[in-house]
Amino acid sequence: MAKISEAVISEILSKTDIVDLISEKVSLSKKGKSYFGLCPFHNEKTPSFSVEPERKIFNCFSCGEKGNAIGFLQKTQNLSFVEAIENLADRANVSIDFTKYKRENPNKKFLDINKDASNFYKLYLSSTKQGIVAKDYLLKRGISDEIIEKFSIGLSPTEFDLLYKTLTEKGILVSDLYDLGLVKQSKKENFYDLFRERIIFPILDEYGNVVGFSGRTYLDKDDDGPKYINSPQTIVFTKSNVLYNMNNAINEIKKNNRIVLFEGYMDVIAAYRAGVKESVASMGTSLTNDQVRLMKKYTNNVTICYDGDPAGVEATERAIKLFEQAHMEIKIILLPDKLDPDDYLKKYSAKELNKFINDNWIDKIEFAYLKSNMNIDFTKMLDIEHFKKIIFDLIKNSSNTIIESYINRLSKDVKVSTESIRQDFNQYTKRNIRNLRSRNIPRMEIERKYAVAERNLVNYYIKDFKYVKTFNNEFGEVFYIEPIVRDIKMIIEDVHYKNLEASKESIIDEEELLKLFNPDQLLFYTKRVKYKMAVLDDKEYRDLMGVIQKYLEYLVIQELEEKIRNAPTMLEKIKLAEYRDVKIKEAKYGQR
Repeated sequence: MAKISEAVISEILSKTDIVDLISEKVSLSKKGKSYFGLCPFHNEKTPSFSVEPERKIFNCFSCGEKGNAIGFLQKTQNLSFVEAIENLADRANVSIDFTKYKRENPNKKFLDINKDASNFYKLYLSSTKQGIVAKDYLLKRGISDEIIEKFSIGLSPTEFDLLYKTLTEKGILVSDLYDLGLVKQSKKENFYDLFRERIIFPILDEYGNVVGFSGRTYLDKDDDGPKYINSPQTIVFTKSNVLYNMNNAINEIKKNNRIVLFEGYMDVIAAYRAGVKESVASMGTSLTNDQVRLMKKYTNNVTICYDGDPAGVEATERAIKLFEQAHMEIKIILLPDKLDPDDYLKKYSAKELNKFINDNWIDKIEFAYLKSNMNIDFTKMLDIEHFKKIIFDLIKNSSNTIIESYINRLSKDVKVSTESIRQDFNQYTKRNIRNLRSRNIPRMEIERKYAVAERNLVNYYIKDFKYVKTFNNEFGEVFYIEPIVRDIKMIIEDVHYKNLEASKESIIDEEELLKLFNPDQLLFYTKRVKYKMAVLDDKEYRDLMGVIQKYLEYLVIQELEEKIRNAPTMLEKIKLAEYRDVKIKEAKYGQR
């Protein structure tokens, strides 16, 4: 892919009025030669964000964000470098042949069709008699015209094939509509619309492309059809890779340095009405590693606010594990009376929902304590012992204040003296230390090799996307001894995906890649990761992958040994020991 010349970039920047550009997002006041306003990248009450029209740059003295017009568009609109330049060129009336610099997105045709469908649904909601009924339903649920516009909400018609007819009359192929899941085919081989008589919620990716739809019933009917119908998996839509409202939330996520995760569309809309605009939904309860990776691109802080019913609590527990693996900071909201956010807003108010989300979070230890407490029979000694071990394991690395607090709570809940609980806790931690020491030497050697392997693999990720895909397919989310390696890998992976959107292949420009690293990542990469490879060596790559495999097998066996030590009955100990012996035989590194 050819590079845009510096001369072209300079011409575009020279013809761009950076004050006008930034004024569209920030209210600016002139002081001397500069303009000042509240920073769009973080929350502040005193303006520390400045724009210098002569130098054509912006700078925040508080959070450190700075750059030119290109950088501002990239950061505020989540555009690629080329997309930002194209946007500025249009604004400045600079004619550039962008075909020299980027290739057509192979999926653009399908994304355009989805956009046409979205516009069709929006028009149907706003301009038909059926739309009046649907809008009345939405307004009764607190969804105003502003919300309808913000989330591009639409309506599918009663007629079974109106979308099909409208789009095919525009020249769109029925095969493309079928591949996108917008139409289905009957046994008589007639085509009909997938969505009929439903409120339509377009699903957009992080870049603002319409990739799919969800349709919700709104009419009272006797049939037992599903409340929601979603687009099937298509060439542009994989539900597990997308978060609802991510495109709208990105700037708010950056500003507030957190993301609030909900289950469904209506939860996000309720949160938006309550002023919590850094909100996204996993569109169901099964959060995926891909969705976690997407969130971690923009912040390390997540607040989980799933429904308060038992299914929502179980989903929260699963989500916590995924966020822990990604080393993210986690807060949890447990809404009272098993309410979901939309119901809470209706029962109380938008202001109360905002207050509850911001003021009533708990951490993962408290969540585990409350959840475990619900499932314990305090008349059974085995249940009490199991409960104690769960809590001991959670608090063992905490501060003395937290440890003492939970010891006191355990004492009250299990009706045992605090001194007895404290003695049990001290014995538990001593056993863990002895176990750690006994395994320390082999573990240190295995971890050293693993750390070297995970660092060296980064060089392969940069050279060819196939190595990233192979690693992900074989291992998925793994434990990283050095979490900074995971963060660098995620940046590389994101660059590959963005390159592939504009081209059929991805070749990473190392110089451009390094600009995406923060100072710590840049130092780590240059000092501890980078090395020269004349050619890609598949044998070395497989050897490195083998080291990863050995370490993961080692962790499985260590986990089994921990379970054996903590098993409540001898029968369970024997079964776990037999399974451990099988895993040892399977392990490539053999006996420890």
